Amino acid sequence: MSEAHSDESQTTRAIDMAVGILVGWRRCSTQTAFRELLSASERQQVPLFAMAGALVNLAGRHANAQPAGAAAEQGAQREWGEEFLAVDDAAAKRRPVNRWL
Repeated sequence: MSEAHSDESQTTRAIDMAVGILVGWRRCSTQTAFRELLSASERQQVPLFAMAGALVNLAGRHANAQPAGAAAEQGAQREWGEEFLAVDDAAAKRRPVNRWL
């Protein structure tokens, strides 16, 4: 596989993952999720693939960090950071406490 094809596959994978995150989170269609990602990319003046990678990083807390760049990471934080924190806070409040620890 050529290096250009590998880069294209990774870019496509990041966009697909980001769209999937938005579909699951927003309970919307893939078209709506893609439009949200594209709009965020345009608002933040960041390439689409970089915004997608940054959203994947934000959602996964850098578990499998995608190369996104500082501008994309900051843009994703501005677009979705508050909402992810709210989801994390709500989940933390619902977790049962293990009294044996």
